Amino acid sequence: MNDEKVLSWQDIKNDFSGSGILLGNGFSCAVWGKFQYPSLYEKACVASEHPLSKEDQDLFKALETKNFERVLLALSTARMINKLLDKDYSVIKERYESIKSALGYAVRSVHIPWKNATESGVLNNIRRELLNYKCVYSTNYDLLIYWAVMSESDGDGFKDYFFQAKANNYFDITDTEIHGDATRILYLHGGLHLDRSTSGQTIKRKQEENTNLLDSFGKGWSGGTVPLLIAEGDAKDKLKSIYSSDYLSFAYAQFAQHKGALVVFEHSLGDSEQHIVDAIKRAKPSPIAISISRNKSPEEIIHIKAELHKKLDEASKLVFFDAETHPLGLLAMRVNNT
Repeated sequence: MNDEKVLSWQDIKNDFSGSGILLGNGFSCAVWGKFQYPSLYEKACVASEHPLSKEDQDLFKALETKNFERVLLALSTARMINKLLDKDYSVIKERYESIKSALGYAVRSVHIPWKNATESGVLNNIRRELLNYKCVYSTNYDLLIYWAVMSESDGDGFKDYFFQAKANNYFDITDTEIHGDATRILYLHGGLHLDRSTSGQTIKRKQEENTNLLDSFGKGWSGGTVPLLIAEGDAKDKLKSIYSSDYLSFAYAQFAQHKGALVVFEHSLGDSEQHIVDAIKRAKPSPIAISISRNKSPEEIIHIKAELHKKLDEASKLVFFDAETHPLGLLAMRVNNT
């Protein structure tokens, strides 16, 4: 614990064959540097195109959150109630459309474009690596994992619990049994491809003809759906949103019950992710392999290892490895964003 030694993934990978993997924001940033923005909310406030207005920002302050999902859901519910009571809801609709547009433009300004992701071949590489795990847990909301899963064979080999196929796939809490061998995918903080209705149903959007999910994001929401996207807030705020969603609460419970080994890849497990730390401690997976970036100084590595031992030691045996020796962290995974 009190040394700067970090192993190579090759030294430990056999101990984590068929394990679970938790992917953090560093995974997405390693692929596409523009994901390294401090805050989606702050990005939307200063965007050059369709920024959040003062009125929009006042709503976030009044609801004491920077979480778009919670604000849009509140507006959507208010709009529905006013419509049912035959009251004017034009102001509510205006704010909803304004915040929706700001979110859509902010997301598209930082997200890797579909063309860059596909032409680089990185999606196929991600897909092949994720198939080595029995379960993939992600706190990222971008489309990298979803695109990777769907990059070959229409997603064959993966299950994401959206089994009910109608116009869109939707999550049914009574239908969560996985049949056969498949890598399970759980989006712990939602995703750009997931919406929720005012009734609480979680829907997986499908790609529309002649476009992709990123280009259509923010353009097609009705008054009855909002993106299921937990991108901001402290751990308490995030947990509140998680427990208000049938899908997210199910995903979180699955993570908190994970059995066997676990790889934590490019996830800080910081203060704003205390709910993730708490879930790991409840699950008690062992061993846990935690990635550390090789650009850290020996002093920083010693400090990081000490902090993580303090947070997780009661739960499991910890080993630390160089992130850039893992297939998801190789230099070949980086896509030029110039």
